[in-house]
Amino acid sequence: MQEDRFSRKIFLSVLGLCFALLGIGSYFRWRKKKVLGSILGPDRETGHRLRLARTDFSPQGERTKTKVLIAGAGISGLSCGYYLSKLGIQDYLILDLEKQTGGNSRYSETNSLKYPWGAHYLPQPGPESVLVRKFLEENGLVEGKDSQGNPIYPERYLCFDPEERLYYQGRWQAGLVPRRSGEPDAQELLFRKIINHWQNRIGRDGHKAFCIPIDLSSRDPEILKLDRVSFSQYLKEQGIQSPELLWYADYCTRDDYGGNSDVISAWAGLHYFCSRLRYEEESPPVLTWPEGNGFLLELLQKPSQGKIKTSTLVERIRKQGNRWEINAYDVNERKDIVFEAEQVVYALPSFTRKYILGEKESFLQNLEYSPWLVANLFVDELPQGKGHPPAWENVIYKSRSLGYVVSTHQDLRALRPQSVLTYYLAFAEKDTLAARRAMLPKNWENWKEEILSDLKRPHPNIEQLVSRIDIMTHAHAMIRPVPGFLWSGQREKLSQSVSGIHFAHCDLSGISIFEEALYRGFEASKKVQTQSRI
Repeated sequence: MQEDRFSRKIFLSVLGLCFALLGIGSYFRWRKKKVLGSILGPDRETGHRLRLARTDFSPQGERTKTKVLIAGAGISGLSCGYYLSKLGIQDYLILDLEKQTGGNSRYSETNSLKYPWGAHYLPQPGPESVLVRKFLEENGLVEGKDSQGNPIYPERYLCFDPEERLYYQGRWQAGLVPRRSGEPDAQELLFRKIINHWQNRIGRDGHKAFCIPIDLSSRDPEILKLDRVSFSQYLKEQGIQSPELLWYADYCTRDDYGGNSDVISAWAGLHYFCSRLRYEEESPPVLTWPEGNGFLLELLQKPSQGKIKTSTLVERIRKQGNRWEINAYDVNERKDIVFEAEQVVYALPSFTRKYILGEKESFLQNLEYSPWLVANLFVDELPQGKGHPPAWENVIYKSRSLGYVVSTHQDLRALRPQSVLTYYLAFAEKDTLAARRAMLPKNWENWKEEILSDLKRPHPNIEQLVSRIDIMTHAHAMIRPVPGFLWSGQREKLSQSVSGIHFAHCDLSGISIFEEALYRGFEASKKVQTQSRI
């Protein structure tokens, strides 16, 4: 009896200890995980020096002289340097305010994980995009040609399956068009019919209705009148009433233009689909990398090594005799510096021209730029969910955000469970000024809660997976092609050279994509070459 009581006592003690350990384990497993992070990004305080309209420049040291000065090291500025080098013009400098080049194509790397801070893919270029095709080919990204003469891209650069999924009606589905039954309904078939009509449309001038680069598109007035109305208005006039399809149109215009379909022109909305085959099953896989378009950025800036000066704010550009004087501010040294150049390539956003160049022309008024937020979430493992398995692009129906991209989706070396989710939020409202004012005062904690709250819809346990969230905000991330901007003549005036100063930012195209930025830099390099011969 005494031995039984002793055994029973040990048994109950061990049982109690087990329950205690289970309770402690549950506590640690379900307690709120501490998430670290910070807000990174553009040097807003220094950038706002442009508004001071300074006249008291006191440059220190010798003037730096160069044949060509490129203001801006985004894709268009780097593209200009790339093609100047190819043309044999080596005496040039590129200046940029940020510590890192690339603009919206910047990227970072942490613990061997690469991830983008903006642009994260390149659709396979169509036949009109000769410049992009040639750029990819000369940098070893084309393996050969198929029987129709189209480029064959390395498999490792084509987005792996599954490419896209949508969180809709409480579960994940393949593709981004919301489908209640899993099959296209009458409204979706009508939407496809509209896209197919414009996809194959040739204007009366013999050009395709929608091309990349945009300047190759048809100038047929019957096609250009699409620029006068919003995309949502046009779709409704064509009989599209489905809330799901109108949401899908919103998602697509937010993706490329940062604005909802009611503030983007119908011409721009159709261009999204028709200039590149971009509709569900018909769309070929995009080219993408763990670092997004940072992969292309590295190729583009290679010829300009040693010619790029970062942390340098261009504050004023003025003509002095037969040369250009460029006043700048060295952020690291905290001092004014000055450059002299025979020619200038202005690859900064056009809204800065009134500050830096002193221009007051009417075509510089009312330019609209969409604010953006990009966040990179470091996770211990990929979040799961009901329905379709984790994909490269993951979108949440009726979310304010564009969802997230899995940066390790393409990385064959990333056998470990850790990954980075790149989360995108476009402030797509009509009033961009109000959106910026609402965005700027928010701190990291505010953004963290908003992002996690959004992701909890498909991933209730997201807080247990995330260890860090770094955030980057862009007050003027991309030009917005509002009705009347693309084909009113305003855009063409933006690109006109003036006595040795040439313009190259992709906002001259009205569409902020890699292909247009590459084209604008290339066009500026040709103008520099022509001017050099005069």
